[in-house]
Amino acid sequence: MSVRVKFVLLANYYYGRLMGVINFEIDFRTGRARLTKVATIYAAAMNIFCLSLFALIIKSRIWRKFVGSLNEFYDYVFITVLVLRISCVFVTMLNRWWQRQQIIQLLNQFRGLVLEQPKVIRMWRRGVISKCITGMLSELSQMLLPLYALRATLTASMALGLITMSVLVALLNIIISQYYFAVLNVHGHYVLCNEELRLILRETQSLESDYRKGVRNLRSCALADRIDSLALRQSALQALLHKMTRIFGIQILCMGTVIYISFIASLYTSFLAVKYKLVGTSFFTLENQLYFLGVCSYIADVHISYSITYYLEDQYEKMRHLVMQYSSLAPTVDRRLTTAFESFQLQLVRDPQELSVLGLFNMNRKISISMLSSMITYSLILIQYDIKNY
Repeated sequence: MSVRVKFVLLANYYYGRLMGVINFEIDFRTGRARLTKVATIYAAAMNIFCLSLFALIIKSRIWRKFVGSLNEFYDYVFITVLVLRISCVFVTMLNRWWQRQQIIQLLNQFRGLVLEQPKVIRMWRRGVISKCITGMLSELSQMLLPLYALRATLTASMALGLITMSVLVALLNIIISQYYFAVLNVHGHYVLCNEELRLILRETQSLESDYRKGVRNLRSCALADRIDSLALRQSALQALLHKMTRIFGIQILCMGTVIYISFIASLYTSFLAVKYKLVGTSFFTLENQLYFLGVCSYIADVHISYSITYYLEDQYEKMRHLVMQYSSLAPTVDRRLTTAFESFQLQLVRDPQELSVLGLFNMNRKISISMLSSMITYSLILIQYDIKNY
């Protein structure tokens, strides 16, 4: 494994342990996840501590010291968004306690796949590092911006409120990143499967020029066995993906809700920042650059986190098209080989890949585009209401 990838994964694991999101341990000697009393007690205590912090920030209305009391409508919007974000985070945390045993089993199954196909690790490098960079920049910018803005009047209560908001952002990023790494793992295995499938197709096409009947039959049988093995691997990936969507269903729905409402509120807040001149006109001020960095890193982080599902969908479609190419093979190809291709194609048709979220919708490009359109629409509704009444 690349040193950088290993460092990022270890940092994410220990960060999750520190924040109480991960309520189990990983034995690094064997690589297996396991339950321990220390991990359980610490995670429970950290969850209770975070809950008390969030209750404190709602009660004290600390956000007014960061942005001021712009208008009454903004207060309602901010409180609504904050309560929904906190509710979604803690529903997710409770679900992780409820599904803890299943999550551990899932991690151990992923470990088994990696041991079978160690080459998949090289598929993680770009995705793991890019997710780490955008997540860190998003967290740092959201913490540094209010610190810089309040540098002259910063008090202990303001610092506590800032820490609480940073904890909320950190919890969201850890939960989303863990799901991202799981889907990235499946995506890497599909890439390897498609590489193997292309190689099999090239070798199958080369059979047409081999006029040695006995040798051709032996090679056809060997290729048929490789197709059957590939079909079994794809079936295992599909079963693992279905299990993952069942386990993370509530978490995906909650995190999607958080991103949806946060995006709407962020656009409305940006409008208010311009309206009340909280943001200067010069881009070269440090405050504006931090704000710009925060917006760009947040958008990039959300895109990276959810685009992996589209890339997984693309790899599945590539596999379907590759398997369909068996119909162009010469009729002299051994019947067992064509039967293996037909069986694989039937398997893909009978059990199509769908990233379902509690059976409500499937995660794909179409639903993402419609969600983006509706987020912009609702943001404009909030802005129009503010212009008309305030």
